[in-house]
Amino acid sequence: MQHMDLVSDGTPWREYLSDLILHGVKLGLDNTRALLQGADNPERACPSVHIAGTNGKGSVAAFLDTILRTAGLRSGKFTSPHLLDIRERFQVDGVPIPEEALRDQIFRFREIASRMPAPPTFFELNTAVAFGWFREMRVDVAVVETGMGGRHDATNVLCPALCAITNIALDHTQYLGDTLEAIAFEKAGILKPGVPCVTGPLVPGPAGVIQERALAVGAPLLMAGRDYDFSVSGTPMAPLLSLRHDALSLEHVPVGLPGAHQGANAALAALAAALLPPPLGPVPREAIVRGLAGTRWPGRMEKVLESPPVYLDIAHNPDGMRTLAASFPRAVVVFAVSSDKAAAEMLEIIRPAASPLLLTGYAGARSLSVGELSRMAAGIPHLACANLSEALAAGMPLATEESPLLVCGSVYAAGEARRILMVRHGVNEPVF
Repeated sequence: MQHMDLVSDGTPWREYLSDLILHGVKLGLDNTRALLQGADNPERACPSVHIAGTNGKGSVAAFLDTILRTAGLRSGKFTSPHLLDIRERFQVDGVPIPEEALRDQIFRFREIASRMPAPPTFFELNTAVAFGWFREMRVDVAVVETGMGGRHDATNVLCPALCAITNIALDHTQYLGDTLEAIAFEKAGILKPGVPCVTGPLVPGPAGVIQERALAVGAPLLMAGRDYDFSVSGTPMAPLLSLRHDALSLEHVPVGLPGAHQGANAALAALAAALLPPPLGPVPREAIVRGLAGTRWPGRMEKVLESPPVYLDIAHNPDGMRTLAASFPRAVVVFAVSSDKAAAEMLEIIRPAASPLLLTGYAGARSLSVGELSRMAAGIPHLACANLSEALAAGMPLATEESPLLVCGSVYAAGEARRILMVRHGVNEPVF
C-alpha cells in the first residue's frame, strides 16, 4: 500500500509533488514569498484567520470553517497533513479541490518555481497552491493552519484578521526547540501588530512567552482562563460546551467532534468567530451554535464502524495520547508511529487502556519498524503484527462495545487503516 506521505500516482504533476518531499523541511519565508509574488500575491485576495499550536489546530480550523459557512460566508480552509489524498488539504465550502484544478495550480506554481534560485519544499508549494486556489474561487475568508511552528512557517506570509494559538506541547523538537518555552516562542511568531489573538489553555511558562511577544508586537491577546472561561459537560462522545465572555455566552451547546478535549478547541473557535472584525464578523450567535454542532473532522476519535466498534485517531505525540487515553479507558489498541516521534513515552501513556496492545507499522519509510517498536515495548505485554492489515485482522474479532478497537499513533496509520476498512468493510470516505 502506498505511503500516505507520498502523493504520486504516476501522473506528471503528482510525480513533481512527490519529488518535492525529498527536499525535506526548510524553515523560512523566502521561497513562499517568491512563489506568491510570481502569482501577484494571492494571499492578499481575502481576509484570513491564522491558527498555530501543537495539537488541535485542525480541529479549530474545522470548527471555525463550519461556523463561517453556517453564517453564509464562502470559506477556504488549508490544513495538513491529509488522511487519504492531498486534495483534502485545500477545501472551499467543505469540498476538497477537484483533481483538474489542483493540477492547474501545480503547473502554475511549478513554472514560477523553475525561475527561483532554490526549489520550494513540498509544504511551501502546498501553501502557494492554497492561496492561489482560494483567490480563484473568490472566497470570503481563508482559514489557514500552520504546518509546523509559526515564526518560520510558510503560512506566516499572511497578515490575518485574527490569530489563534491552541496549546503548547513537545513535538517537532528538532526544529522548534526542546522546551515548552522555546516552542511557544516559535508559535507566537504568527502574532502581528494590531491583530487580535485568541489562545486555548496554556501552562504558565508558554503563556508568559506568548504574553511577552504579544506585548512586544502590539497584538491584543485573549487567553483562556484569564480573559474567557469555558467548561465541558455531557459525555466524551457527545460533549457539551459552556463559554463565558462579554462577546459570547454559551450554555451546554452540543459539539460535533467527540472527546472532552474538543471543548477547548470549540471554545477557541467560537470566541474567534464572535470577535472577528468587520466585514467578516462578528458572527451571529445562532451561526456559532449551529456550526459547532455541525462540525465534522475525520480521524479525531472518529467512529468508522459500528459492529465491531472501530475508532480512528491521529494522536501522534504524548500530549495527544494523554487526551486519547482519557477518553478510552479500555480498548483494543492498534499502535503505529513515525520514527521521529516519542514512541516510548506514547506507549507508556496508552498501555493502561490497551487490552490487548497490537504493535505494527504503516507503509512507508517514515514508520518506526515493528521490530524497533516491539523492542521499546519489551516490558509491556503486546502482540507484534507485520503490518496494519494483519493488526486489524487480529484486533477486530476482539473488539466489543466496552472495549472498541482503536487505531492510533500517526495520521498515516489512521489513513492507511481507513483505506483497508473501506475495502474490507465498506467504511465511508471522509466527510468534512
